[in-house]
Amino acid sequence: MKNSTLFITVILTLFTSTIIAQSFPDGGFENKWQYFDNPTPGKSDYWDFVDGNFISTLNQLYELSGDQGDAPLTAFREENAYKGNYALKLVSNTMTFGEPLFLPGATGTLSINFIDLACILGQPFTHRPLQFSGYYKYNPVKGDSAAIEVFLKKSGKILGRGKMVVKQKVDVWTNFNISINYTSSSQPDSIVVIFAASAAYDFSSLETLMQCKGQNGSTLTVDEVSLGYQQGIQQTMMPEMEISLYPNPATDKMTLLLPEPVKGKICIYDYSGKEVKTLSINGNTLAIDLLELAAGSYFINIMEDNKLLTSKMFIKE
Repeated sequence: MKNSTLFITVILTLFTSTIIAQSFPDGGFENKWQYFDNPTPGKSDYWDFVDGNFISTLNQLYELSGDQGDAPLTAFREENAYKGNYALKLVSNTMTFGEPLFLPGATGTLSINFIDLACILGQPFTHRPLQFSGYYKYNPVKGDSAAIEVFLKKSGKILGRGKMVVKQKVDVWTNFNISINYTSSSQPDSIVVIFAASAAYDFSSLETLMQCKGQNGSTLTVDEVSLGYQQGIQQTMMPEMEISLYPNPATDKMTLLLPEPVKGKICIYDYSGKEVKTLSINGNTLAIDLLELAAGSYFINIMEDNKLLTSKMFIKE
């Protein structure tokens, strides 16, 4: 049984997670569902998507009672999935905490610290995806709109961003492909992902979070979410392979060293995401000629069987 906690404690753990490597784990929303016995009188048991490593939902608030507040469920296991058995359905609603407080049916990489009155956006992430893709349906109420957003940061500064706002009803599964536009060649250190059934949210502070607006009942359903690195290459699993590039920075040549043999290819991209060089690899070492590359920052992707294993940044002097 999931223990009921004080309101502040629940909020402190809301959206909190750590990620070991770079990916969008269980983007098909198939394997992270848990069934909870609700100890709060008058409230039913429920399913929640408990990733533990990346995203969380607002359903922890559902077990509040009395002076703690009263919150509805806002995330649901949807069986009418695009693929597989389940999808994630988000429904905006209103909770009571002294006064009505609107909850934009949302999930994402967001930690909320009520003690310091701060919202902490993002989870550790050091890759540079080019797009954020998946499938969605949306049923707005009274002119409401939904949002799907991703941005990457370095030391708190946004380096790349992509966002889609949905303003009309979409009652069949529809593909979304959100381009991520970068304004810097720096390597990110974190990623922020937000799905919201009501788009008038602001998670930059606790105060702005309390001022979210929207309509009860607006519903956003998502499935098969992934990060894309080039056409036909998607990252749905976490790359665990540590690679070495030396020397780095390099002038004319560089050596790639892998911890285990790979039979595939490497792709090199400039800071704008343009592919500038492709090489085959069959083993765990490869000498790379850099003479034709202009000076600047580049990213190397290691792929096998059309899957991204890992990537790393290097500098050509």
